[in-house]
Amino acid sequence: MQNNCIKNLLNFKEVVIKNIKNLKDSVEVYAEFLISEQTCPCCSTKTSKIHDHYVQPIKDIPIHLKPTTIYLRKTRYECPSCGKSFYPSNEVIARYNRKSTRLVDYIVDQLRKNISASNIAKSLNIDSNFISKLLPYLSVSTSSLPRVLCIYEFKGNSGKYKYQVALLDGESHKVIDIIECRHKHFLCDYFKKFPKEQLDNVKFLVSDLWEPYKDICITYFRKAKIVADHFHWVRYACNALDKIWIDVKSNLPKSERKYFKHSRGLLLSRRCKIKETKYDELEFMLNNYSEDLRIAYREKEDILDIIHSTESPENKKKLFSELVKRNLESPVSQLIECAKTFQHWTYEIKNSLEVPYSNGPIEGTNNKIKALKRTIFGMPNLKNFKARIMLLD
Repeated sequence: MQNNCIKNLLNFKEVVIKNIKNLKDSVEVYAEFLISEQTCPCCSTKTSKIHDHYVQPIKDIPIHLKPTTIYLRKTRYECPSCGKSFYPSNEVIARYNRKSTRLVDYIVDQLRKNISASNIAKSLNIDSNFISKLLPYLSVSTSSLPRVLCIYEFKGNSGKYKYQVALLDGESHKVIDIIECRHKHFLCDYFKKFPKEQLDNVKFLVSDLWEPYKDICITYFRKAKIVADHFHWVRYACNALDKIWIDVKSNLPKSERKYFKHSRGLLLSRRCKIKETKYDELEFMLNNYSEDLRIAYREKEDILDIIHSTESPENKKKLFSELVKRNLESPVSQLIECAKTFQHWTYEIKNSLEVPYSNGPIEGTNNKIKALKRTIFGMPNLKNFKARIMLLD
C-alpha cells in the first residue's frame, strides 16, 4: 500500500518502477526507462538497437520527509547508420547531472525561503557545494529598465564592499538587479551598458538624498524625474527633533531623565497614531521642558501632514515652500540645518509630492535581506548573495 503511494508520488513518464525500499532513514527507488524507438542526435536516423545499460544513482525530492535516491537503469542506443551511441534526452534528469530535474526545482523553491543552503543540503542528504555551484546560474542581471526605477543601498557586506545597491521596479515591486557597490563609478559602469532607448524608458528615478544618485540621473536618465523618497527626507526633520530631545534629556536631573528617555517613541511617532492614553504625557513633555522641542515637533508634524494631505500637488508644494522658508528663519539651529538640506533638494522633494512612488517596497525587501543575512551568517560571495536576494518572494 505504502509503495503504491510512493509510485504515485514519483509520477515519472516513460519510467517503470521495479522496486521500492522504504528504509528507516531513506527511500531507495529502483527504476528503468521503457524501451522505445529513438532518434539519433547525430544523423536523425530512427533506431531501437540497444548498445548497453547503465545504472545511475540519482538524488530526488524527499518522500515522506526522507532523502530519496533513484537507481535508474538507463538505456544507451546505437545508431545503425553512423554507428554513434547515445542516451536519449528525458524529463527525469538533465545531461551530466546526478540530481533529478525536479530536485533542482525543489532546491530553487527552498532557496526562495529564509533557509540556509547548509540546512537545505542536510535535509536532502546532498553536498552543500552543489547548491553553491547552482546559485550563480540563478543570478540573472536585467536586460531592460522599468518605467519607475527605485534605487537603494543596503549593508550587505558581500564581496569587497560594505554597501551594495538594490534596483527595484517601482510598479511591480520586484528586485531587478544588485550592484556591487554604491560608489559613483560602479553606478556609471553599470548604467552605461544600457542603450539610450532603455535609459530613456525610465521616467522616474526614486532615491534617497545622496548626491551621486542625482549625478547619475542627470548623466544617464535625461528624460526621468528624480523623486526623493519620503522616508529619507522626512528623516532629516526627525533627526533634528531627535538631537533636541537628546540635548534636553542630558540637561535634566537624573531623577527625571529615566522617565524622559522612554518618550522618544512618542515624539517621533505621528500624533494621529499615538494612543489616547499617551496624549497627556506628550503634551506635558512638549509644554514643560523646551520651547525648541515643541517647535521642532510641530514642524515634523507639519511635514507629515503635507505628505499625507489630500490637497492638490500644487498646494502641497506651496505648503512645503512655506515650511522651508519658515524653518530657515527659525530660532532653532537644528531646524535651520534641516531646511538648508530641503532647500538643496527642493526639486526632488517636490516631485515626491506629485507622484505615488517611493522606496517603501525596497524597505520591505531590505528587511528580508537582513533576515536572510542572519540565517546564512552572511555571504561573502556576491554572485551567490545576489542570487539569494533575487529569489526572495
